[in-house]
Amino acid sequence: MAGRLRWYAHRLAAMSIAEVFHRIFEQGRRRRSAGQTWSWREDGELPVFPGLRDRLLALPPEDFPEDLAERLLEAGRKGTYACLGRTWPPCGEDPRRWHLDPVTVQHWPSDAYCFDIPFRHTDEFGDVKYVWEINRLQHLQVIAALAARRGDRDAAAFCRREIASWIAANPPFRGVNWASGIELALRVVSLLVVVSFLGPDAFPDEERQRLKATLAAHGYWIHRFPSRFSSANNHLVAEAGALYLLATLSPDLPGAAAWRSYGRTTLIEEIGRQIHADGVGAEQSPTYAAFSLEWWLLAMAAGDAVGEPFPKEYRQRIQNAGLFLSWILDDADHHPRIGDDDEGRVIAAMAPPQNYVATILDALAAAINRPELKPRQRHPHLWRTVFSVAAGGGSSPEGVATFAAGGYSIVRESVDGRRLLLVFDHGPLGYLAIAAHGHADALGVWLHVDGQPVLVDAGTFLYHSGGRWRDHFRGTAAHNTLLVGGADSSRISGPFNWSRKARAALLTSDTSPGRWHFEAEHDGYPGVRHRRRVACEGEGTVAIVDQVCGGKETCGVEAGFLVHPDLAVEPLQDGFLIRSARDPVLSIRHEGGMEARLERGLESPIRGWYSPEFGTRQPAARLVFTGRLAPQEALRVVLRVASGDRI
Repeated sequence: MAGRLRWYAHRLAAMSIAEVFHRIFEQGRRRRSAGQTWSWREDGELPVFPGLRDRLLALPPEDFPEDLAERLLEAGRKGTYACLGRTWPPCGEDPRRWHLDPVTVQHWPSDAYCFDIPFRHTDEFGDVKYVWEINRLQHLQVIAALAARRGDRDAAAFCRREIASWIAANPPFRGVNWASGIELALRVVSLLVVVSFLGPDAFPDEERQRLKATLAAHGYWIHRFPSRFSSANNHLVAEAGALYLLATLSPDLPGAAAWRSYGRTTLIEEIGRQIHADGVGAEQSPTYAAFSLEWWLLAMAAGDAVGEPFPKEYRQRIQNAGLFLSWILDDADHHPRIGDDDEGRVIAAMAPPQNYVATILDALAAAINRPELKPRQRHPHLWRTVFSVAAGGGSSPEGVATFAAGGYSIVRESVDGRRLLLVFDHGPLGYLAIAAHGHADALGVWLHVDGQPVLVDAGTFLYHSGGRWRDHFRGTAAHNTLLVGGADSSRISGPFNWSRKARAALLTSDTSPGRWHFEAEHDGYPGVRHRRRVACEGEGTVAIVDQVCGGKETCGVEAGFLVHPDLAVEPLQDGFLIRSARDPVLSIRHEGGMEARLERGLESPIRGWYSPEFGTRQPAARLVFTGRLAPQEALRVVLRVASGDRI
């Protein structure tokens, strides 16, 4: 109860007066809807994406790995789902599996009114994200594609049984699977994709009526309880996208005209808010930007198919987003893992491990006919059934660029034949009042060499159930920047909220090749400002200079750099050498009277951890330079990309 009260207090502090009144009104509407019932009959044809099945059948074999689909089908028959770093215990066709948490092996309530289930404030059943992930039904997208390509009636029947089982186990609006609009929106897309692949005639009349009634209930509930004010981030985009798709492809549904108008208007408005003019996603997370782009691209495809194209400004903002994403992908299509990543997808992945941002960039380039934005490699994916993607890779950007609105400066250059990607963050913490998916990474840096992430973000690990681990992975010590007094640069007040947010600003910059530099500062530490300069000092050499400005006393500081766990670290007299299995990659040395130490897998305090995927963590080397800085002093760290005799 104490934790719940703290959550409400912090959440209330982030709200405007208008939002407070909205929440009161919304709560009243929720209570009035508690006894809502729903008809299980809805006549008419099931909605389909025009041309989706035809493009699926035309895919070459290399774009549809059938072995993956077969494994998903076999696992589905046993009920042994695997995602987010967890494997569900075998549960066959038991309808209770739709509410099963794989960690606690407890079942979330299935008969309670959805808004009476305190999923944010209980650990009795586990982290609600696990049960929600399976209930997105995205595994059925791939299995339905297999059924269509092979003409496999057993696989098609499996998809139908799963949908019928879900409908029977989740009556509107009971159970935790009706509590979040974004979850309903993602399930709508899965059902639309499955119907499109199998064909509407695959469903007998009774199944068709119940499925269409279920889609109608989803649309009604999403439209009745939209995400607004401080919640109006990617959740709002998903809700609007689902309503537009559902109403456009099934205009005979009750309420479809209102859904279509609201969805289209909201999508157009939100792309201008949630993608900066320079293409950076306002949530300060490349994966969340890609997730929202999936919705904007799907809606654009549906609009084009029915003769209702979206305006040119909408397409221009998509193009700008594609340009930024092309800058942060290295030559192996990896990108710096900035901010949160919960592995959320709209159209199901085909071949893990998946370079998600690269996949969406591939679709984006095809959608707006800008082949130069394509990623360097080809990624099999069901998105190829939405947009026909041409063969061949795109061209890599080269040089130095600053994305001022989003707050990133990026260097892409060759150093003695080695490819360097450096990203420097001088942007905002995140989007809207709660900045839900941002991390306390102000003035952080990320470095990739030859397609290998070297200096990395720690990742995400967990959401609702993360506790102090969630705090650590969001905190400053998990990022490649400076801690002052051991504090976070932005103050955490819950798993998706902040009570104080650092404000960063770019002070000076020069993007000239061979002599580039960037200098920025932020005000996240009370009474002082952290200033950082990142500068080229010769081929393959980067100097990072940190100062604490504005105070009168010396400050205890620590500059940390997290190394990807695939790499080894060796101590040097004044720093560290980072090596791959074959050769040296990077040296990091400090200049001045600082102490150098290596941290790995510590739990008190938490230091030196890396999360390769949601739900998993592993020890990783964190290189630390620590000491005290007077107001006019500087901590100088030099990075040198190894090449030949240079280390």
